[in-house]
Amino acid sequence: MSETESGGSDTLRVGDRVELTFPARGDLVVLARLVTSAISARAGFDIESLEDLRLAVGELCLLALQGSDARHGDLCLEFTVAADVIDITCTLAGAGPGSRDAEDTGEADQLSEQILSALVDEYGRTQDDGAVRAWLRKRRRGHLA
Repeated sequence: MSETESGGSDTLRVGDRVELTFPARGDLVVLARLVTSAISARAGFDIESLEDLRLAVGELCLLALQGSDARHGDLCLEFTVAADVIDITCTLAGAGPGSRDAEDTGEADQLSEQILSALVDEYGRTQDDGAVRAWLRKRRRGHLA
């Protein structure tokens, strides 16, 4: 019986969802990048797209953190695999408003958005009831053999 027939596999299938939650600290964003690399590879993305996603998720986390005091908050990443895309959502919860200058925050937001627009197909950011939600979507260019 093959691995696929027995239910085991090193790939993620359509509808699979993975969550990662960690303290909202800039030095821990590396965890998000590592997990993104593993998930992207298992979802069938080529090496170039995998690198794009790894960098984009770092920016996504920074975009969620900008303008907040995340000392007591958590970042929650949710990866959802679809037929030809991966959707990644980063939610910052439990953090208060930051003390950073609005001008500095705006410039940092703009830089993150420029990087995201170069790396992914779609992205966005919303803020509701004290929670910041940043998301991205990357389409798969081809399947691995």
